[in-house]
Amino acid sequence: MAQGVDAVHFGVLMAVNLEIGYLTPPLGLNLVVAMIAFREDFWFICRAVLPFIALLFAGLMAVTFIPQLSLFLVR
Repeated sequence: MAQGVDAVHFGVLMAVNLEIGYLTPPLGLNLVVAMIAFREDFWFICRAVLPFIALLFAGLMAVTFIPQLSLFLVR
């Protein structure tokens, strides 16, 4: 807050960044959970999650550069 960043905005940015990290191979925890739950090959799951990583990255860029997207419910 001392740097001028809203706490809610920072929390949304952290949550989206963490989810991208959880979906990124080779150490993404959500990939391992999906591999076990669906009994599929690890690299099959990795290929299937690529569009979602792209969408999350686009959403991250939008929320980062347009903070009103994450703050409209608070205000």
